Amino acid sequence: MTDSPLTAASRGRALFTITLVNFVSLAGFGLMFPVFAVYGRQIGASGIEIAGTVAAFSFGGFLSSPIWGRLSDRYGRRNVMFAGLAIGALVYVLHIYATTPASLLVVRFISGLTNGCFSITFAVASDISTRETRTRDMGIVSSGFSLGFIFGPAIGGFASSITGQDHAFTLVSLVGAAMGLLAAAVTWFLLPETATMHDPVSAAPAIGSVALLRLPAFATLTFISFLASAAFSKLEAILGLFADDVLGLDPLRIGLMFGGMGVVTTITQLTLTGPTSRRLGDRGTMQAALATIGIGMLVLGCAHDLLVAGIGLTFTSLGFGLLNPALSGLTSLATPPSAQGMGLGLMQAANSLGRVFGPLMAGPLYDLLGPPAPLLWGAAMFAGTLVAACLFPVVAPQSTAR
Repeated sequence: MTDSPLTAASRGRALFTITLVNFVSLAGFGLMFPVFAVYGRQIGASGIEIAGTVAAFSFGGFLSSPIWGRLSDRYGRRNVMFAGLAIGALVYVLHIYATTPASLLVVRFISGLTNGCFSITFAVASDISTRETRTRDMGIVSSGFSLGFIFGPAIGGFASSITGQDHAFTLVSLVGAAMGLLAAAVTWFLLPETATMHDPVSAAPAIGSVALLRLPAFATLTFISFLASAAFSKLEAILGLFADDVLGLDPLRIGLMFGGMGVVTTITQLTLTGPTSRRLGDRGTMQAALATIGIGMLVLGCAHDLLVAGIGLTFTSLGFGLLNPALSGLTSLATPPSAQGMGLGLMQAANSLGRVFGPLMAGPLYDLLGPPAPLLWGAAMFAGTLVAACLFPVVAPQSTAR
C-alpha cells in the first residue's frame, strides 16, 4: 500500500469519524440490552426465541461485512458507509413495528445486515495509516467499540427510564435511529474519501473471498479471529450469571463490572497499542494479547471472590484491548491493496460468526458443568489459538514491501 495523499487534517477527520461510527455501531447494539428481554416477554417470546434474535443480529453481520467491504473497494468508503448508516437508522425505526417474536427476529437480522457496514472503518484506518502507524490507528478506531460497550447500555437504560415500561422499547429504538442518522451525517460531511491512493477496479483485478482465503496468512488470521471471538463471547454471555451465582453481586455492581472492563480496554487501545506494537511487532502483540486473555479467563474461572475476579477481568480486558488492533493490522498487511475492504470485512465476519457460536456453547457448558466451565473452556481455546498463532503463517510475504 502506498502512502495516502490526504493531509494531516484530513487524516485526523477520517480517524475521528470512523471512531465515532464504531461507537455508534456498538452503542446502538448495547442500548437494547436493558429493554430487549423485557420487550421480548411482552410480545410473547420464549427464552430460546429471545436468544435467537440476539444471534440473528450477529449472523446478519457475518453475512454482510464482506459485501460492504467489497462495495467500498469498488464505490468508495465514504459513499458506502453513509448508505449503510442511513439504512441502518431506518431499520431502527422498523423495530417499533416488530410486535411478534418472528418479526422481531427478522428486524434484528436486517439490523445486523446493515450494521456490517462498520467493517469499512477498518479499511479506512488501513487507507490512512502507514506500516508504522497501522496498529496504533487500529487501536484508536477500536476504542470506539469499547466506548460503545461502556455507554450503550447506559444510554438505553436512561432512555427507557424516561417513559413507562410499555413504551421503553419504542423510545430506545428511536434513540438508536437518531444515533445512526448522526453518524451518517458526520460521515457525509467530515469523512474524506480515503480509497483514492489506488483504483481497485482498473489497477488490479478483482479478488473474491475464496481467493483471499487461499492466502495462507490471511486464512490463518481469519481462523484466529473466529476462535478468539468465540472464546471471548463465552465470557460476555455468562459474566452476568457468573457474577450473580458465584460472586453474589447485585445488578448495579454487575453493570459497574462491565463498565470497568470497557474502561480498561479503552485506555489500553488509546495508550498501549502503538508502543506495544513498536516493541513487539504486530505478531508479537497478537501473541501477547492471546496469552493475556487466556490467563485472565483462567483466573476468573477459578475465582470465588471479587478480588481474584477483578484480577482476571483486568488481564482479560487488557489483552482484548491489544488483540483486535493487532489482528486488524496483520489482516491489512496480508490483504492485497485493492481488496482492503473485502479482507477486513471478512475478518469482521469471522468475529461475528464467533459471536454466534460462542454464546451457544457457553449456555450448555454453564448449565451442565457449572459456572466456571465456559471460562475454563474459553481459556483452553485461547491457548489453542496461541499455538496456531505461533505455528502457522500470519505475515504475508508481500507485506514486507507495503
